[in-house]
Amino acid sequence: MKKHLCLHLFLGLGALLASTGCNTQAQKQSAQASQLGLEPRIDSLLAAMSTEEKLAQLTNNSFMTTPDNARLRIPGFVMDDGPHGVRFQKAIAWPTGMGMVATWNRSLAQQVGQAMGEEFWAFGKHQQLGPCIDLAQDPRGGRSAESGGEDPFLIGQVQSHMAKGIQTTPVMATVKHFMIEGKQATRHTRNELFTDRGVMEHYGYHFRTVVQEGAVLSVMSAYNLLNGEHAAESPYLLNTVLRERWGFPFYVVSDWDAVHDTKKAIMAGNDVCMGSDDYTKDLPGLVKSGAVPMSAIDEAVRNVLRTKIMAGLLDFYPKGSKADANTPAHTKLNQQAARESIILLKNTDNLLPLNKATVKRIALIGPNADKGNLNCYGSSETSPPYSVSLKQGLETKLGLNKISFAKGCDMNSADTSGFKLARELARGADVVIFAAGLDSTQEGEEYNSGHDRANRSATLPGQQQALINALAKANPKMIVVVQSGGVCALHESLPRTKALLYSFYAGQEAGTALADVLVGDYNPAGRLPVTMPTGDAQLPAWGDDLRDANGVGYRLYDKKGMKPEFAFGAGLSYTTFQYTNLKLPAATAAAGAPVTISVDVTNTGAVAGDEVVQLYVLDKSSKLPMPEKQLKGFERIGLAPKQKKTVTFTLSAEDFYQWNEQTKAYEVHPGAYAFKVGSASDNLPLGGAFTLQAAPAKPDLKITQVFTVPRFPLPGQAVTFYAMVKNMGTAPVSGASKLDIAFSVGNAPVASLAGIGQPLLPGQARLLPATANNWKPTAAGTFSLGAVIDKSNLISEWLEGNNSFTRPIKVYSNPPAQ
Repeated sequence: MKKHLCLHLFLGLGALLASTGCNTQAQKQSAQASQLGLEPRIDSLLAAMSTEEKLAQLTNNSFMTTPDNARLRIPGFVMDDGPHGVRFQKAIAWPTGMGMVATWNRSLAQQVGQAMGEEFWAFGKHQQLGPCIDLAQDPRGGRSAESGGEDPFLIGQVQSHMAKGIQTTPVMATVKHFMIEGKQATRHTRNELFTDRGVMEHYGYHFRTVVQEGAVLSVMSAYNLLNGEHAAESPYLLNTVLRERWGFPFYVVSDWDAVHDTKKAIMAGNDVCMGSDDYTKDLPGLVKSGAVPMSAIDEAVRNVLRTKIMAGLLDFYPKGSKADANTPAHTKLNQQAARESIILLKNTDNLLPLNKATVKRIALIGPNADKGNLNCYGSSETSPPYSVSLKQGLETKLGLNKISFAKGCDMNSADTSGFKLARELARGADVVIFAAGLDSTQEGEEYNSGHDRANRSATLPGQQQALINALAKANPKMIVVVQSGGVCALHESLPRTKALLYSFYAGQEAGTALADVLVGDYNPAGRLPVTMPTGDAQLPAWGDDLRDANGVGYRLYDKKGMKPEFAFGAGLSYTTFQYTNLKLPAATAAAGAPVTISVDVTNTGAVAGDEVVQLYVLDKSSKLPMPEKQLKGFERIGLAPKQKKTVTFTLSAEDFYQWNEQTKAYEVHPGAYAFKVGSASDNLPLGGAFTLQAAPAKPDLKITQVFTVPRFPLPGQAVTFYAMVKNMGTAPVSGASKLDIAFSVGNAPVASLAGIGQPLLPGQARLLPATANNWKPTAAGTFSLGAVIDKSNLISEWLEGNNSFTRPIKVYSNPPAQ
């Protein structure tokens, strides 16, 4: 009997046993199948499949699922929106992407990612359609809330940790939208023009970071066109950049209805088509006629199966419980995330924090005062079990009798009939809080009622600024709280505003968090992830030509010499900080060698608080057009009063990468560089200079993740190991290299790899299999899984101290059901 037929019968028997309740035997057979090794196992499954079964792996069978193959025991994907909470369930609404990046806190992002993953798992989802890491090109973009702001370094750092957190659970992360989600009005037809260098250095930088550092199991292709080709149909984007140059080994799913030409999409590397039946209708005929070769189908199915095996779907997969959603621990973490995202931008005369004991009456005015769970319209919307508005948060904190509320004005209309009552309340109050901003009627995804910014302007819409000015005349103690997705300009009302708090849609606990900040129960330390313009005149034409190497945001403000209302990275505190003792790097270093910079930061005030220390690098000698400065390091640190901490930044070769369009390679060019350190992109009091000299190139290897098959081992199952390894140096590692990886569980050696077979280029990652495995867990429990690369020091690297990786691995008890 042929081998693939044996497997066909073998897997079919497993499915039969599972369906009749003999699950232990089925699990045993599944474990035996897993020992074929990842790629041979995929080969065997492909050989056992009919053409129809292969095509079914690439299509949807409902809005959020792909079909099961019961015969071969291959589950379909069960997906759900969205990037900041389970969309179609009563699950926690976390801060949006812009809100999370506003925390500038990697570790918090990873904790939130894990909690979100637990919620998706609790509701039976395999795959979270997030994180969304779009670059905010223009504040008027309808999906700005889902973006991560304007800086690809910041987005990549925060959201790679979000993705890591999600995938500590049984849930897959899906990074989107590759590549670039912008204007919603023309999102299916917008042809965005990029240079190859722009994709590799700037507009795709954050995707490379999340794909490699976050080791995401899925990438979602975007709606727009890139240099004349739809993103879901671009072989340059999906094969050349994503798979070949960056080394992504898993599967690509289209955004919903993003495929326009089935043949182009499948040939380009878009593996699964969602939101339409294009693949279902077109692929059978295309394959039958030979217009799409079976090799292309096999490659797409291979990517899907590799993903499913690594996610654990073809072996024992632990079942989530709804009791693990909306837990007290998740609620507490959600509150903290909301607090950390809030940005204090102005505080004249230290009006904030309010004194709970002395403030007797607050006039709370504004269209966002009594609204909870604010969001942009569309696929990122959530339906939490409850939400807390600013009004509820203040009433809970201070008592109902201290709050006088009036809406005052609509969010976006010419109606001023509510001004009179609002002014009366303001005159009789100790302080006025105006709740301004946007909601899902003003910005969102382009379908049904969704659209870009409704007033087609970055300025706060309607009569909101006029009412702020009118109220300030009645009571000069004016506090403005803005909640929005894209940043809003307030130039006309800012002079009369004594204190300004900004909150990018912070989820269901936004009202609690804002009240905590307003009364000083929490000291704000969020920082702007976008530049706030003074108005539309400071915004560039909202066009499709993105070939300018200076990118967007603060880079463009620097180039044009414009002073924004508030700069990228800006934010205040209820305490003060001092920067001293800057330790400069060596005056000269080899191009590619690590560059270390440190600075002392002291809390010089009387209350504890967080500071976000920011490092910007300036390239002073490049022959290519370069931004004036670029963010290349940040740390959020907590300091008690009078406490001092040293913050150290180590820049690797990767932080200096430029893409050579002739050699098609990342390089670090020798020359003069400078750096600046401070608390915002326009407040960088300390700095220095150094020179990188030409030097022989070296690799720099880093393990970013270790996968196991089975993903969730049971006692007695043999486990195989795979490491995601990236080269962040300046020289390739040849395929003939004797590169070694040593895997361990609880410090005991369990597997090894000697040699990689294919070159590993600078800026590239690769999924590498252990070639010798000898671990079978004997009991359930949680163990420490480790891996060390180049333990024998056979390869000379720029950095030798970043070669180890550890994470927990859980061995489950033999369960009664899967």
